[in-house]
Amino acid sequence: MKETKNTFEIVLAARGLCKNYPDSQSKGIIKALDHLDLTVREGEILGILGPNGAGKTTCLNTLATLLLPDSGDIEIFGLRSIPKNFNIVRSWINMSSGYPNYAFSLTVEENLKFYGRLYGLSGAALQRKVDELTSLFELQSYAKRRFDELSSGTKQRLSLAKSLLNDPKILFLDEPTIGLDPDVSLKTREIIMDILQKRRMTVLLTSHNMDEVESMCERVAFIQKGRIIKLAAVDELKRLHQTDDLEKIFIQLARQTSSPSVQDYGAITTKTLPLPPGRTWAGWFNRAFAFTTRSAIFSVRNLFVMTDVFFWPMISLLSIGFMAKFVKLGPETLGFVMTGTLAAGILQIAQLDVGYTVLYELWSKSLKHTLLTPVGVSEGVAGTWIIGMVRGTVAFVLLSMAASWGFGFHLPGIMTTILFLFGLFACAFILGIMVNILILSFGQKVEITAWMFAQLFMIICGIYYPIDMLPKFFQTIAMMVPITHFLEYFRQSYGFKAHTAYPLLTAFALTFLYIMLSLHFLGRAYTRARKKGIIIRLSE
Repeated sequence: MKETKNTFEIVLAARGLCKNYPDSQSKGIIKALDHLDLTVREGEILGILGPNGAGKTTCLNTLATLLLPDSGDIEIFGLRSIPKNFNIVRSWINMSSGYPNYAFSLTVEENLKFYGRLYGLSGAALQRKVDELTSLFELQSYAKRRFDELSSGTKQRLSLAKSLLNDPKILFLDEPTIGLDPDVSLKTREIIMDILQKRRMTVLLTSHNMDEVESMCERVAFIQKGRIIKLAAVDELKRLHQTDDLEKIFIQLARQTSSPSVQDYGAITTKTLPLPPGRTWAGWFNRAFAFTTRSAIFSVRNLFVMTDVFFWPMISLLSIGFMAKFVKLGPETLGFVMTGTLAAGILQIAQLDVGYTVLYELWSKSLKHTLLTPVGVSEGVAGTWIIGMVRGTVAFVLLSMAASWGFGFHLPGIMTTILFLFGLFACAFILGIMVNILILSFGQKVEITAWMFAQLFMIICGIYYPIDMLPKFFQTIAMMVPITHFLEYFRQSYGFKAHTAYPLLTAFALTFLYIMLSLHFLGRAYTRARKKGIIIRLSE
């Protein structure tokens, strides 16, 4: 396409972007982005080209808020793209990548509804948008089919449909036709071009397919060693290199060692947009409901996940119960031990669901797509916590009935039981967030360690024994753990004294404090994961 504009508006500007990674082989650093400068014009399709490892995908991920640069500045529609503005920026952008990954247990329609809710859609408006996009990308016959049952071409069409849920002003396409058959690739390009012409979106496209670049892009930016060394219209590139073969131009530029500064010539103004309305409680609940729905579907469709609702807690209860019979525990001591058995099972079930907030994304390798949306820190963990409470309540009822029928254990009053159960759920919420923080901080390798860490707290707080049995140092720690005080509040009904005058008040005060702290550190963990590139690694 020949460029004819002399005056244009800039919708995205990057200045001096740097991104370094440690090189484990040389013990030095890899400069993925090296003082990269880029301006993108409104309504254009800009190709981002370069050899493997040149920094193309790093550039796109940084511009799309998935990576935080080490230095430099990004403005999108005149607004600085920094963490406090990310939710606004993400309402204006979206991305479709080659070899896409989404929740494998969800159908095409369910995946679109999940992301649609994260973008603020609900009710009839959400259904209309899903119907529109499934029709546009010819996905109607696949709407009820699970993601892991789709072909590569159908997955790519789903990815493109997802990328239009929020009617983005800027669309990032990272090798959108890679791995597709030629006929499917051509049809996909035709669909993309038809959509872009109708909606006048700005597009940044990475591709190794020169025919694709030539047919779609107005201008091309060539990246070499993390810097843009050439930025020009396709026709201008052909004239400068005296060839119509874009592949030959690519090879010539790939061999270029110098890195001249690149400027965008012409009369430039910055395009700005009105800021979207502030975040509301209705929007928060809608996004939380997206995670609640997803967790519910996972639980129903993955039978083995359901075994932790009954099987393992029941095995534990039976083991403790028969041991209590063997040693002939009295009613009060039986109540003490069974309280701990119930608490351990419920804590494990409910904190698992909160931990699944990140783990589901990790297993399906879809974390980056979720974090491209304007979702906050709390919606995901709160939404999955709802399912944890539902499953935990079911398990509590079943375990209590089994303990009563098999071992003569009886619960105290209804209000005492409800307050105790809710306290366990609140503590499980904190433990689940801690699991998420560890995984976001250190990656998948700490998944098992994260569960061990949660079990450690149960040991310290006296699940099966009074905390007086612990060494003094650990007793002090136990008094700072809210589970300890919830257990002591409940065990008062069986004649045991608490270490504080008001154990329930102490428990809820500590719980509130730790929830606030855990959400704060979860936000910091997400920021650090973007800085270190962990978000991208967990999505590959």
